[in-house]
Amino acid sequence: MDRRLSAIMAGDVVGYTRLMAERESAVHNQMRSALSEIIAPTVESYRGRMFKTTGDGFLAAFPSVNDALDAAIAIQKGFADQPLELRLGVNLGDVIEENDDVFGDGVNVASRLESMAHPGSIFVSEAVVKSADRSRASQFRALGKRHFKGLAEPLVVYSVRPEDEAGSGSFALQRILGGRRSLPFALAAILMLLAVSFAQVPVLRATAGQAMSGLTQLMKGQSHNARPTIAVLPFDNLSGDSGQDYFAEGLTEDIISNLAINPDLQVIARNSTFALRGKAQDVRAIATRLGANYVVEGSARQSGDQLRVVAQLIDAKSGSHLWSRTYDRRMEDIFAVQSELTSEIVAHMVSFVRDTEVQEAAARPPENLRAYDMLLRARASFKHGPKDTETLRTSRILLQRALEIDPGYAAARAELAMTYFIDVAHSISGSTGEAGLDIGLSEARQAVRLEPNLGSGYQALSFGLAIAGEFGLAIQAATRAVELNPNDPDSLMTLAKAQVRFSAYEEAVRNAERARQLHPLAPDYYMYVHGQALYAAGRLDEADTVLQECLMRAPNEVDCLLIRAAAQIARGSMDAARSTMTRLTEVSPDFSLAAERAYRRFGESPLMRQFLVQLVSAGAPEATG
Repeated sequence: MDRRLSAIMAGDVVGYTRLMAERESAVHNQMRSALSEIIAPTVESYRGRMFKTTGDGFLAAFPSVNDALDAAIAIQKGFADQPLELRLGVNLGDVIEENDDVFGDGVNVASRLESMAHPGSIFVSEAVVKSADRSRASQFRALGKRHFKGLAEPLVVYSVRPEDEAGSGSFALQRILGGRRSLPFALAAILMLLAVSFAQVPVLRATAGQAMSGLTQLMKGQSHNARPTIAVLPFDNLSGDSGQDYFAEGLTEDIISNLAINPDLQVIARNSTFALRGKAQDVRAIATRLGANYVVEGSARQSGDQLRVVAQLIDAKSGSHLWSRTYDRRMEDIFAVQSELTSEIVAHMVSFVRDTEVQEAAARPPENLRAYDMLLRARASFKHGPKDTETLRTSRILLQRALEIDPGYAAARAELAMTYFIDVAHSISGSTGEAGLDIGLSEARQAVRLEPNLGSGYQALSFGLAIAGEFGLAIQAATRAVELNPNDPDSLMTLAKAQVRFSAYEEAVRNAERARQLHPLAPDYYMYVHGQALYAAGRLDEADTVLQECLMRAPNEVDCLLIRAAAQIARGSMDAARSTMTRLTEVSPDFSLAAERAYRRFGESPLMRQFLVQLVSAGAPEATG
């Protein structure tokens, strides 16, 4: 008996029993052919060993996770032209080998992963993801924790996509057309239409035009992944020393990995972009080849203990530069510098991509909109902070329409929840209250159930729980959002807001400062939370500086006026505080101390009581009217 750590692959044909009942002989022969011509040779070519086969499946062991993943992808590609559909599960675990058989929990988990995989897909365990090469980061998509029969604790499950799926080729076409079984018919239709287009028969040309229009609509209607795709080209090493290539390569890989965490983006795999290294091509041609909407390129130059990194984000459609920045650092700790640069570059790029996508969605005619476009338009219509009933209503309608198209769209549910929470917090529509809070919490919880690794879902849930007075749970949800994406400024700001309510003031300041550093297009809300955290931490001069900046940009920002009035009282500036409060009540006639008590901006802390006393000193009205 030999115990060892192995990568185990489990495979099973979908619906085999039903297929056998329908056409036993043909299906049996197809399965035997697939085993001997696709599965067995592929397993062997990637140093694996098949140790068990059944009528409809197999088990194989590999010496490394990367071999198992390569084999799994190759097998699924081999099945693309087969009448049978296969699902695969891969796990890394401790197994026992005895008498040419392999068994143990490592095998059991692989089998459980296979059983829950979708037809044509590959599901893997977290152990596989952690053990795989870093360059594979963009291939994995987290599906959240799943409970397995026979295991006490749930496991985090990931799906695997082929490296070329985001680019051109058969897999991209299959995704557009909605599945492998429709592909032969679609290809035949396309070939027929091309032939007819060259024909000189008018009636056939007309028929071809109608058919092509129908096919185009079919493709549009079935395209289910409208997220923007971004390609990161290998950063150039301009140091003149090939020994420094490792830094430029490592920086590129880290940027790819960190971008891949973001659920709003699709990221081209490292192997696809690195294959273009050294090939002088127009960036638009590169983007077309890779199927990317945006391209990132940059360079690194090291001289002594000085490092300069230049990064830029390019709109592939126009070739224009959306964003460019130069970073100068000292090389005191190369890995810390690389980590810091990666987080800054990624956060800046994501904010510019989001802004560009929102603008483009807003410009598209309504009849062309799908669920993703509706989400973008909703974000553009109602940002976090504005107190406009009409924009709130428009945003909510768009999100509800998106969910009619795709009820499982977790991001839309998270955004919908936020419209209710902001409405309740700021009394925008005047018709929500407890019912609106309950609806929002229901939508937010549904969002994280649908997509357990969706940071925006936990952001919304944190906000709603805080309004409900569940401050401990609110900070847990906000912490989870940051854990899922440590470089997401929205998550950091959500955590800072929760920490203010939970009396963790210095931590709130640090997270708010970090969020503002990472978000060059930050809304005014960011300055309010930053100023609020500084006020809570007793750093009154700094708070006043930030709040002045907020009011310089947005003179009628109620939250910034409110915190500044309290801070001015704390600094002994009575006349200035009363002037600020007068301005606040002019801008927001419905403001009252009663509403502030109910909102509990600083939770149940002594600071909350102090804050209310300061507002009284500034002349805040007890009630409206």
